[in-house]
Formats: sequence, C-alpha cells, structure tokens
Amino acid sequence: MRTSAITTLTSSFSLLQRARPFACGLLLVLGMPTATSCTRSATTPVGGSPRSEATVQPIDIKRLLAVADSAAQAQITAGLTPGMSVGVAQNGQLVLARAYGKANVETGVDVGSITSYKVGSITKQFTAAIVMRLVEAGKMSLTDPITNYLPDYPTQGHHVTIHHLLNHTSGIKAFRVMHEENRQRFRLDLTYPEMIEMFAKQPFEFKPGEKYEYNNFGYYLLGEIISRVTGVPYQDYLERELLRPLGLSNTMYCESSRVIPQRAAGYEYEGKTLINARYLSMHIGPAAGGLSSTVGDMLHWTTLLHGGKVVSPASFRLMTTPTVLANGDTIGYGYGLQLAELGSHEQIFHTGGANGFVSALAHYPKNGLTVVVLANSVKANPATITKALSRTALGIRVRDLPLTPDNIARYAGTYTYKSGAKTRVLKVYEESGKLHAQVTGGPAFRLRSQGSNVFIPSGNDDNQIIFTPSADRAAGLTIREGRWEVTEAKRQE
Repeated sequence: MRTSAITTLTSSFSLLQRARPFACGLLLVLGMPTATSCTRSATTPVGGSPRSEATVQPIDIKRLLAVADSAAQAQITAGLTPGMSVGVAQNGQLVLARAYGKANVETGVDVGSITSYKVGSITKQFTAAIVMRLVEAGKMSLTDPITNYLPDYPTQGHHVTIHHLLNHTSGIKAFRVMHEENRQRFRLDLTYPEMIEMFAKQPFEFKPGEKYEYNNFGYYLLGEIISRVTGVPYQDYLERELLRPLGLSNTMYCESSRVIPQRAAGYEYEGKTLINARYLSMHIGPAAGGLSSTVGDMLHWTTLLHGGKVVSPASFRLMTTPTVLANGDTIGYGYGLQLAELGSHEQIFHTGGANGFVSALAHYPKNGLTVVVLANSVKANPATITKALSRTALGIRVRDLPLTPDNIARYAGTYTYKSGAKTRVLKVYEESGKLHAQVTGGPAFRLRSQGSNVFIPSGNDDNQIIFTPSADRAAGLTIREGRWEVTEAKRQE
C-alpha cells in the first residue's frame, strides 16, 4: 500500500549577538506526486520541562554556528530575503540564536534578539491546542459535527466534524491565499457571513475523511467555532487564555493596525526588485495564520507543548497521531502538526507563510531538539536551513560507502513502479565504478551506499532507495520519502 507523507526565553536571550552577512524531492524527480545571535553551550533555559524520554546528544556548537551563518548569509546574499532569525534549543536549553540582515530595509533597522515576524501557518498548532483544551474541558468533542456550532453552514449533505477540520480531511473547498483573485478580495476585512458566501457554497472536493488536502479555510472555521464556544473572539481568547498564561509575551495576533514592538517589515520581489509586501487582512484567517512571534517564543512554545504544559498527554498524542484515511492510507499530519522523519529521527514540524514572511519550526522528540528559522521575505527558504541545522545538531551525515563490482552487479537492472495511474521505469546502472539511477525521461542521479542495501540519492538526502536482497541480485526495491511515503518497485525480467 502506498501512503502519502505529506517564550519567551529567559533574560539570557538578550545576549544574542548579531551576525552581519557581508555586514520536491526524489518522488518529483521520479515523476511521482507528493502530499501536501547568541552562541552558547546548552545551558540557557528556554522554559518548561523537557519530555522524559528525550536524550541529550552532544552538539558541535562550532560546526552548528558555521552552518547557520553560512546558510543564512547565502540566502541574504542571493537576494532571497533582507533578514532572518535562527534559533536552536535542546531539552529546554538554548543552544544557539542568531540574527542576520535587516528587519526593515527602509529605516535600516537590523534584525535583533526579539525581532517579531509573522509566522503564518505555525499558528495552526496553537489553534489545535485551544481546541484540545476545550475538548478536555468538556465544551466540545472532536466527533461533533461542525453544524453544532455553525448551524447555517452549508455542508451539502456531508458529515463534517471538528476532527476533519483539524487534519485537513473535511473535503471543504480550500481557498488559495496567494491566488491573485483572492489577494484582491483579502485586502478587505471580510466578515464571517461574507467568507461563507464567498467560499462555503462551492462544491466539496471529496467526502470527509476520504482524502487529505491542506485547507486554510478549515482552520478559519475552527477560529469561528472557538469564538462561539467561548463567547470571545478567537484572537482575544488565544491571547488571554493561552499566550499570556504561558509567558509568550512576544507572540500575538498580528493585526496590521496594532503596534507590535520590534515588528519586522515583510517583503516580496518583483523579478529581482525588492518591494514591500502587499497588504493582506488578517481577518481572513486568524486561526489559520494570524500570529506573529520571535525565535525565543517559538522555542519556548515548543518546549511547553512537548513538555506537557499546554495540553494533556492524551490530547498531545492525538495532535501527533498521523491521519488514517478511509482507504487505510496514512498521512503525515496530526492536528496542526506535520509528522515526518529526518534520517531515523522522528520529526514534528510545520512551516508557515504570510504576506512578506516565511517560517519553519521543527522538533525532534527523542533528542529534545528544536530548530526555528524566521525570515521577512516570501522568497526565502527557511525549511532548507532548518533541515541543515537539524542534520548538524543530530549528527546526521550521508555516507558514501565503496561498492565492489559484485555489489554493483547485484543492484543494477531495470525496475518498474506505479506513479498514480502511470507505470514508471527506473534504470539502475554502473558508471565509473559508481551506482547511478535514472527514470526514463528524467535526470540521472547517483546512489550513495549507506550499507545494508540502503542508498541515498544525490540531490536529496531525505529519501532512500532500499533494495530487496535475493540470491545473486536484488529482487526489487522500495522508494521511501519520509515515514509514510513508500513505493514498491519490482525488477523487470
């Protein structure tokens, strides 16, 4: 079966030093669809309690710092973003925090220790946490139909539950924030009735629970439901009942008219020209992507969430349980959290994007490691830096073990696999004493041996090709992209 992957810190954080820069995947290559500073030793407390099973692994701080500086400066120099903040913590202790470039290009303000960025869809885990707290309080249930709270919502005969909204399986038509037509609409402070009139009457994409499709509108609806259950506007309830009690003083609803200390300006590019990000009303999705925050608060929040300080252990297990569709396929998404792996390390993460900003936040529970990258341009790639820092901190290195001619002969051959309705052909062959592979019509890539019949393709360190051993040659292979994206291929006789 093929499945789809889809704080405040303590005052010591103010020691953050500035770094002044010069002051999809293998399955796409294979033609397959995919789902959806301060440099210190690890002694600075971030807050909260680490999970008991987290194991501290020694981190090469010097190497981690070099990777952070190099990766951030490369993106700034390449004109991908004016500014960026990077943070790493382990088991509640600050390991590294760095600030790069400009928070505001027009005024020449540098990124600092508490520069605030819009964090986009990282907001969803906060929304999911509020829902779970309300469930714990007996004020709602995950199996409740949304019409219990939104009685006039046009479900078109479908049974849509809170659960379906949380894990993006509702089938409700999703809106694309950055679609040009929507960008014009979303300059307005649209009301709930206006949003329903505009989007809710469109046909469902699929039956609830049948498929997964990332859906901002679903989280917009969760925000409305939270408001109706609590009798308080979502953004007010979020700050009063969650953010302030947890000490997240630099995390807040980022309404444009609000005065937010140390707020970074957001940017876009027209060609190679940097421009101010176009206005987008936060009314279109406060519960989907309405927060702004800092590196420090993101690290602190993650420590608290994973340390049992936000929701109960049972609720957190539900938030981090992958979604199983009606056909039995598994999706690497829980409630407001994406679930994957990096190397052999379990990864709980989310990325975010808003007008002028992008972000990435990743946590590795068995190691107690958290990495966050925030940038003030939609062109930046924080996920790439997050991954590089995570690999460095976790000590993940791709090996390239030598192969004998007999080894190469055992793996060489032609393999076929299904990609949707199409049959793909993967040729594995020897060239200059190395093992290579190529899908018909696609680029060639080298296979680097990790031992035990496992290979990692050049150009994508996250994926694996695992050969199935047989007598004198491999009988087939498995393509793995993450924890649940698994595709079987058979040797062609």
